Amino acid sequence: MTKELINGSIRVAVAAGIWGAAYPLTKLVLLDTPPIILGFYRFSIAAFVFMLVTRSLPMTGVEDGDRRIFFELAFWGAFVLILGMNFGLIWAPGIAASVLSGTPPLFTVILAAFLLAEPMLLRHFISIGSAMCGLWLLSSDLSGSSTDLPGWKILVGCLLTLIPQFSWAMYGIVGKKLSERYAWPTICRDTFSLGALMLLPFAIMEAMLKGPGLWNQKSILILLYLAIMNSVITYSLWNSALKVIPVSTASFLIYLQPVSGAILSFFLFGEKPGSAGFIGIALIFAALLLAVRPQIKPLPDLAVGGKL
Repeated sequence: MTKELINGSIRVAVAAGIWGAAYPLTKLVLLDTPPIILGFYRFSIAAFVFMLVTRSLPMTGVEDGDRRIFFELAFWGAFVLILGMNFGLIWAPGIAASVLSGTPPLFTVILAAFLLAEPMLLRHFISIGSAMCGLWLLSSDLSGSSTDLPGWKILVGCLLTLIPQFSWAMYGIVGKKLSERYAWPTICRDTFSLGALMLLPFAIMEAMLKGPGLWNQKSILILLYLAIMNSVITYSLWNSALKVIPVSTASFLIYLQPVSGAILSFFLFGEKPGSAGFIGIALIFAALLLAVRPQIKPLPDLAVGGKL
């Protein structure tokens, strides 16, 4: 395994651990704050940080022909992601949402094969199978959940939390294209600023209908975590890693999210896996090890690639 692959994989793994914790924390803060307003504040703070880092305003240095792609990046990586995640977490249990956060690789590998001509190898299919078995075991072996919602609401919440998983796969594909021509701080600056701009009119309407929410010390601290750790730090790690490792390899490391999210959900909501759930976690790590194993010799008969 090359040094670049190791460094890039470590960055994505750290980001995945931080992202996993964001699901139960977001669910906790949504008890006091409206979902769209929370997302708007999160990305506004993150955008301001990157404007300070780059010492520039949004879209500065972006070629005219790439502006549409930057808007597309913000649409998938901020706007759609926040709407699906924050509304889904109102009903979805924290640990269930964390488990579902491991599904972007299922979308990413397929999209990368068609849009980026990255090959799908036999080990990728085996990794997907192992990870999905692990996710199923983990999600089906829970106890101590604090939720008392009816089953259909929990199902709807879980389905909504699948939306940001697809949007994240699209973000990875679009971001890979831009990472070859722009510095990752520029990509992050415009993802957050344009995403906040897209959320602004909906946040205003939400404030008029529901009020601004209750912003106590807990809410502010979680907001800062989401804005700094879960946005500035993680998106920086992700975008810088995409410069040195394939997007399909990076996406497989997202399987770390369910593990950190499940651990935090236990402490916040009393949700915990049983013996089968721990076997599921082991299968997830097995999938990780297999996915990031370097390919020693090309196997063209096992690869499926193409582009649009």
